[in-house]
Amino acid sequence: MLSTIGAWREILGLVSVRDRAKEIREYYKALSINALRKEGWFDFMRTPQTVQDIVDHFGYVDYGFLIKYLEAYVQDEILFRENGTYRVNGLIGDYPVKVPAFFGTGIVQITADAADAIPNRLRGTYTTFSDEMNTFNWDDSLQLKMYDKIRRAAFRYTDALKRSGNFIDVGCGSGIGTAAIWGYYYKKGTFDSDKPVKIYGLEFDPNLKQIAEEEFAISASRLLGVECSVVDALEEHHPVFVQGNAEDLPFEDEFFDMVYTSQVIHWCDAEKATKDLMRVLKPDGLFFGTEAFSPMLDSFVELYVLLNEGAYGAIKKEDFFRWVKEAGAISASSATPAGVFRVIKS
Repeated sequence: MLSTIGAWREILGLVSVRDRAKEIREYYKALSINALRKEGWFDFMRTPQTVQDIVDHFGYVDYGFLIKYLEAYVQDEILFRENGTYRVNGLIGDYPVKVPAFFGTGIVQITADAADAIPNRLRGTYTTFSDEMNTFNWDDSLQLKMYDKIRRAAFRYTDALKRSGNFIDVGCGSGIGTAAIWGYYYKKGTFDSDKPVKIYGLEFDPNLKQIAEEEFAISASRLLGVECSVVDALEEHHPVFVQGNAEDLPFEDEFFDMVYTSQVIHWCDAEKATKDLMRVLKPDGLFFGTEAFSPMLDSFVELYVLLNEGAYGAIKKEDFFRWVKEAGAISASSATPAGVFRVIKS
């Protein structure tokens, strides 16, 4: 009970969860509307059009992705659905874009680039998770306060700091979160104890993985407020960063005592990733983190995720719990709108 209260306290530190979710939804919706208005959607749908009409007119190939967009707009009454056709609800001009106050310049650029990629995605060309300048934009984005809050909520909910052994941060990105986690154990004195923790960071994108390796000491010293020399002196305890994906982890069975991942599973083949994360976990091991389970992952945010090849999109909590139990879990629970979860392997 106390661990659940602690997790909620961290999440409530984000001010109004509901207001922030609404800001994010309106922002992603506005970007998509403007992108598809330029594509000619709303002029074409001044008269009722079937899905096939839209496909033929614009040369789209991904019916499923197209229907997800159409239905999202129907839900928000941008479009009407009538007898199998879609029609615009009035004149749609340039839609006002209000950037959420807590978004940095990096994530604003990433989302703007993603919106520009929507028409090509409908024609079958996926966007790239990070390349060129967006590598640095992701580095900036992953330092947002909201990521820190949900990470702390996961640790409060699971008492992970009371455990020791091999720990992996799956989907570590630029390593900011991994450095923060390392800092938690540093403050606890774990690296000077007889039960140390060895931290690994797994990242699919080679550019982000390189940033994680090269900037770990700088990130950790900044987050802890200490000189780099203090972090450098503990080099043997520094994280090991590995390139790989969550669906096929490059580790042997039962290698880790703790497996952590935050808002990553919906970017993967969710069932396959979940079961492989359980595979590398030791008996009595802890699998924990956060996942915005359906319907908490907003439909417009989910559409942004689905621009990337291999992304699964929103998953249901009951499916996730079923997958972990099929993979050997003896208990699984979750709390808070951020989907903080805790799984124990048999």
